[in-house]
Amino acid sequence: MPLQLSKEQEKKLGSLLARGFTKKQLVVLDSVSKDKSRSITAASRRISAEKKIPLSTVKLDLKILEQLSLVRILEKDGFKKVLMTKFGKTVLRLLSYYNNAINVVVQLTNSIFNLFTHVIQR
Repeated sequence: MPLQLSKEQEKKLGSLLARGFTKKQLVVLDSVSKDKSRSITAASRRISAEKKIPLSTVKLDLKILEQLSLVRILEKDGFKKVLMTKFGKTVLRLLSYYNNAINVVVQLTNSIFNLFTHVIQR
């Protein structure tokens, strides 16, 4: 039976999940979700170059993400390809909810600060 969570529960689970990953692992996971057609070598090199993460770190993080069943590495015709799993997509979605909530809080805090600063300057 699928897990049914409220939006609030999804946010809480997202914050819990965010603590269990390094920022680089989350960047690698997000990058894999957007890159569906490349070989693992091409994807790793692209992520390394674009995100300024050492190639060895990207490769290690991909292995860790594979062990956690968030990505799957397939070999076909001598090429290895990295794909997101359904579980990986779910985890990424939950983390996205959490990050969106954090961004809203930051924007609200900045608005209040700007308003307060404007009032003080009068």
